[in-house]
Formats: sequence, structure tokens, C-alpha cells
Amino acid sequence: MNDPQRVDEAQNAVKQILAALQIARVVCVDDTYEDEPQLEEVIVAARSLDAGTLRKALPELGDSIPDDQDVLKEQIRRILGALDKAIRSDRAKVILAAAGPQDNVEADDRKDALILDELTPKEMLLTLSPKQWEERRDKLLKADADQRTLFLFDQDLSKNGGDVEGGIKIIASLLLRKDAGNIICGLLTHTVTPENQPKRWVELSETYSIPRDRFLVIPKQHLKEDPVIFAQILKLVALSPDFAELKQKTGKIIADAASTATSRVDAISIYDLDHIVFQVSAEEGLWEPDMLFRLYALYHRLESRRLAHEGGELEAIARRLRLVSDVPTETSFRPVSSTWKIQRDELYEAADYLNKNHLPLELGDIFAKTGTDSKKHYILLAQPCDLMVRKNGERQPELVHVPLAEVTLASPASASPHYAEEMGCFGDSPNERWYVKLKQVHQVRVCLLDLCVFNNDGTAIIQLNGEAPDAIRPAWKARYTIIEKPFGRLLKRLDLLSPVEKEPKDVTNIKAKLKSELTGDLLNEGLFKGEMVDKNACCGIAYNCRRVGRLTRARAFGLLMAYTACLNRPAYDRDFV
Repeated sequence: MNDPQRVDEAQNAVKQILAALQIARVVCVDDTYEDEPQLEEVIVAARSLDAGTLRKALPELGDSIPDDQDVLKEQIRRILGALDKAIRSDRAKVILAAAGPQDNVEADDRKDALILDELTPKEMLLTLSPKQWEERRDKLLKADADQRTLFLFDQDLSKNGGDVEGGIKIIASLLLRKDAGNIICGLLTHTVTPENQPKRWVELSETYSIPRDRFLVIPKQHLKEDPVIFAQILKLVALSPDFAELKQKTGKIIADAASTATSRVDAISIYDLDHIVFQVSAEEGLWEPDMLFRLYALYHRLESRRLAHEGGELEAIARRLRLVSDVPTETSFRPVSSTWKIQRDELYEAADYLNKNHLPLELGDIFAKTGTDSKKHYILLAQPCDLMVRKNGERQPELVHVPLAEVTLASPASASPHYAEEMGCFGDSPNERWYVKLKQVHQVRVCLLDLCVFNNDGTAIIQLNGEAPDAIRPAWKARYTIIEKPFGRLLKRLDLLSPVEKEPKDVTNIKAKLKSELTGDLLNEGLFKGEMVDKNACCGIAYNCRRVGRLTRARAFGLLMAYTACLNRPAYDRDFV
């Protein structure tokens, strides 16, 4: 191993995690330990090393290493022969690992075994060949009932006729035993990398029907690049049992709190329910079940907080997890993570959900142009109370235009733009950086954006003499009747230029040209462009605008505040300097 500091970090982390797991012994089974290396093999390997490496591998030689190869050979033979058997075995492992070529699998296995030997406290480590494991298995498992043991198995045990998947099969058989008790197992394998380790861990768990919190998968070939990987993965196993208990108890609290919330809502009088759920909703143009969900959420939150602190169980589990989680195990390797997607789910509501349920226009609604390759998006930054449609289908006061700020993708190397706020976890990749440009704001007719609410795909389209969807809220049914009128007037003005029967051809051509020009002018909304459409023998207007998502309310309010702050920035006279 090249970096002594990283070795020290790994050793300290492993020691702390083993203590947290209350592990008293580590048993490592590998066919590398199958046979004791022959003395002559070790001597030949030692003579191939340079003086510095040999001095580290066999410190008993001292500082003076003879140049004469025959003298050196006899000196190595004498020193090894005089050493205690255990020490001689350790020295032989180090020498053979240092002498082995990089592309030699057996030599690499020796180096990997040596790394594990170095990372694990020597007083706790017991190394066994597969044959020795079979002979001592029952005794070791019986001892595990009194002192917890970590069993590490090499995946490929085929060196002397064994199984190439011998390690995972042994682990599966052990964990299915009735006397499995405190057993925790580790699988050492060359077929896993730190990046795909979590995925392979799940696959092996499912394939062999063994619980993930009872075994770990160690990417063997990367241990020599960064030994802290072993500590990092060992930490995951240390965390898993308590995390499983924490999730189970938290789930029970959530379920119990839901039952209490249901009881408290049931206890509300029908008079109060009617007032809160229907009367208040009707005044504000809200969906009635949303108010009921709000009541349940209120009581659920209060009861969950009470149960979470009752008895101190969750804090006790959290304290145990904290002890392990705080052990530093940072490495340059990063497994594939789903945290970005989870964060994205928290920050944004999906277009399908918004549009198929015809949810009203809201602060934070995100729009895109259709029929273009542009990646630009636009976010609505209007005060929520101003956007609210009341039961008569009107806003109070009635808005004409609302601000849409541009949301653009920044190049990886570029600095953060001025007067802009970052849109976290937006786009298709965690490597993308998106910004809301607070000075790139378009004023758009609000009735155009309202059209998106009425269509299942979120597009801004309206049919003359059409009807609002049945599932839409009453306030928005009334809204449809209101906004249909101005769009209807536009279509009637354009219809005046439609050809009539027996009209001269030159007049028809002139009218067609005028109609085309007027259509562009009358339906041009600046940011978005409209066109006449004919669907099911019904004339309408379609704009190249579609609602594609919504930023969560808390973050959208933050953007609104940043936007107003940008508008309110002071304008000083230009400095002389």
C-alpha cells in the first residue's frame, strides 16, 4: 500500500466500527491461505526485491544487506528459520506479495489478503484456508454465541478444486442456520467495484435470499488503491441493523399517528366540517378534499411529534447510529446514488400529476415552448393570492399579465450569472446547473397560461364553444366560461376573412393573405405564438406553450422574494472612479 496515512485512517476507522458492532474476532477464509509457502519460494522472491523493499518486508535483516547473492540467500534462510511460526508466516506473505507481478492473479490475491491482514487488529484476526474452515467451522460458530464474530469469505475458492462462487454460498448457508445468532459475513470479490457495490449487494441478497444487514460485499481489487473502502463498507453493515429498526419504529409511529389523526377528524362536528371543508373552500376556489387532507396532516404531525419523543426509543437508536456514522470513511470512490432523484421528487411536482388532475395555476408553475429544440423553461413568479380563482371564476383583482422568468442551463465551466437564482436538482442530470434569470422576465397574458389547466397534457389550447372538463373544480369551470369569450372574439374576427361561396378567386387570395398576416398579429403573445386549429370540426386556438412541472411552494416563495429584491435593488449614480 502506497499511502501510510490512508492505512492509518483505515485502521482507526475499522477499529472504531468493530467496537461499535461489538465484534471480538474476525475470521478470514481464503484459498490464498491454503498452503504455507515453501521456504525456498520465499527466498527466491526475497532476492528479487530491491534493498529498500526487502528491508521493509524483512526488518530482521537490518540496514546492511550484502551484495553477494549467495551470502544474502543464506542470511535470509537463517533469519526466517529462527523466527516464530506466526511471524515467519507474516514475513512470507509480505515478501511474496511484494515480489508478485501486477498481472498475476495469485500474487494480487496475496496482496489483497495482506491488506486485510494489515487493516484488522492482529489480536482479532484469524486466517483460515477453506479446508481449515470446514474443520473448525462448528467450533467457531459455537463460540460466536458468546462473542460476536465477523466472517470474511473470498468469493472464488477454486484454487484447489473448490467453487468459483464458494464464498457467497458459504455465507448463504451460514445465515440460514438456526444458530446463526450474531453472525455478520463479508464477501471479498474481484467482480465488484466501489461504484456498483450497492447494486451488486442487492442482487446477491435477492439471488441467495439472505438479508442485506447480515453481510457485506467488499470490492477486493480496489483495496490497494484506497484501503478506507473496507472501513466504508464495514460501516454500512454496522449501520444497517439499526437503520432497519429505526425505519420499522418510525413506520409504526406514522401508522399510529394516522389512526389518531383519523379519530380526531372524526370527532369534529359536521357543522365545523362543513364550514372548513366546503364553505371556506368555496370562497377561495379551493378543492374541498385538500382542506380535509390539511386537517388530517395537522393532527398527524402533532401526534407523530409526540410519539417520536415518547420513551426515548428513537433517540437511543439515533445515538447508536450517530456513533458509527461519525466515523470518518471518506474515499475517492462514490457508489451510484439516488439522493439527487429523491431531492428532485421533493422539489418538483410532475407534469402528468398537475395536468391530468387539472390543478389550478400556481406560483412556481414551470412552462416550456412546444415545437422547438430550445431547452429554455419559464417559471411563474406571481403572488399566490393574486393567482387564486374565486368561486365566480374571477381573480380579485383580475390580472391581465403575469411574470414568467427564464430558466436556463449554464455551461459547466461558466460562473454563476448575475441576478439569478439556482434551480437545484432541475433537468436530467446532477451535473447540470440551471438558473432562474431574474432580469430575463416576460410579461404573459394570464388567460393564456390558464388554458394549460383545462388540457390533460398541459398545452395551451382552447376550442370555440367547448366545455371545461367534468373533473375540474367548480371555480375553474366558471373560469372557462370567462376566458372563452375573448378567444372566441379573436376567432370570429379572423373568420370574417374566410372565403365565401362564388367569391372571385383574386378576392379569396387577398383575404387568405390578410388572414394569414392578421392571424400572426392577433395571436402573437410575445413569448408564445398562437395558431388556428380545427379539431373534430371545431375551430380553436393553440399556443406553443405547455405546463411541464411545478416547483414546491417553499422554494417558489424563495424565488418570488429574490425576484422582488431584484426589482427593489438601489440604482446609484455611476461612480467617478
